[in-house]
Amino acid sequence: MAELAELCGGTVEGDGSRRIVGPAGLDDAGPEHVSFLAQANYAARLAHTGAGAVLVGADVEAPNASVALVRCDDPERAFTKVVLAFAPEVPDLAPGVDASAVVDPSAELDPSARVGPLVTIGAGAVLGADVRVHAGCRLGASARIAADTVLHPGVTVYPHSTVGERCVLHSGVVVGSDGFGFRFDGAAWRKTPQVGNAVIEDDVEIGANTTIDCGRFGATRIGAGTKVDNLVQIAHNVQIGRGCLLLSQVGIAGSTVVEDGVIIAGQAGVAGHLRIGRGARVAAGSGVTKSVPAGEEWYGFPAGPSRQKLRTLASLERVGAEFKELTRRVGELERALEALSGDHVAEATGEDEGPARDRS
Repeated sequence: MAELAELCGGTVEGDGSRRIVGPAGLDDAGPEHVSFLAQANYAARLAHTGAGAVLVGADVEAPNASVALVRCDDPERAFTKVVLAFAPEVPDLAPGVDASAVVDPSAELDPSARVGPLVTIGAGAVLGADVRVHAGCRLGASARIAADTVLHPGVTVYPHSTVGERCVLHSGVVVGSDGFGFRFDGAAWRKTPQVGNAVIEDDVEIGANTTIDCGRFGATRIGAGTKVDNLVQIAHNVQIGRGCLLLSQVGIAGSTVVEDGVIIAGQAGVAGHLRIGRGARVAAGSGVTKSVPAGEEWYGFPAGPSRQKLRTLASLERVGAEFKELTRRVGELERALEALSGDHVAEATGEDEGPARDRS
C-alpha cells in the first residue's frame, strides 16, 4: 500500500498493510483491488464497495471503515498511473524491418524505425526516428511518418499524405483516401479528381476505422493535439484546429473549418463549407447546418444554441400535454353531447312514456 501511495503522490488512511494486485471498478473490486472515487457526492458508494483501497480526494468522507483510503489531489489522474503500473506488458515490434515487409528501395527509413509483418511502403516514403509500423499497414508513395509515431495494424496512409510526431493511429484508420466528389453530366455521375493530400499534425490520436479524405486540391488538415474517436468521417479539405475532440461517428462534410478547442460529441453531423468557432461545443446527435459562433454550445436538428433549443423543447412538451388534455376534454364533451342527444330523441318518440294507451 505504501508503494501505491507513493505512486499516486497520496497518503494512506486505514489499513496500509493490504496487498493490492490490480485496479478495478468500485462495483467489481475485491479486497485485493484498488479503485477510485473522483466526486465527493458519490461517497455513499464507498459503503458498498468490496475494494481493499480507494483513491479519493481531500473532501471525501468514507462511510465504510473497512476501506483503506489513499488521498490524492486528483484521484482520476492518479488512478491512470495505477492502471498503467498494473497493465500487462505488450511486446514491442522487433527492431528493423520484418522479412515479409515490402519496402520500395527509394523509401527512407530511419535506422531506429520498426516495421512489422506484411507491411508495404511505397516509393519515396519516409519513416522518422522510432516510428512503429505494425502488421499489415500500407504506406503509399511519398507518405511521410514523423518521429515517435505508432501505426497500429491495418492502417493505410495514401500517397503524399503526412503524419506528424508522436501520433497514434489505431487499426483500420485511413488517411488520404479520395474525397467524395461527383458531378452529374446529364447521363451519369462523373468523378471529380481528388489530387490533394491529408496532413496530420503532431500529437494527434485517431481511433479505429476513422477515415480522413484527401483534399480535392490542397490539404485536409488535422491540427496538433486533436483527438479523434473511432468511426469518424472527415471529408475533403476539412480543416480541424488544434486541441479538438471529435467523438465516435461524427461526420464533417467538405471544406468545413473547425477552429481550435472545439468538441463535437458522438453522432453529430456537420454540413459542408461551415465554420465552427473556437471553443464551440456541439452536442451528441446534433445536425449542424449553419456556422457556429465561437464559444457557443449547440444542440438538436437543425442545431441551434442549446438554451434556446431546450426552451423550445420544453414548450413543445407543454403544448403536447395541453393538447392531450384538450383532446381528453373534447372527447368527454362529445360523449356527453351524444348522451344528451339520445335523451332528446327518446322524448320526441315517446319511448319513455310507459305502456302504450288505448286511444280508440
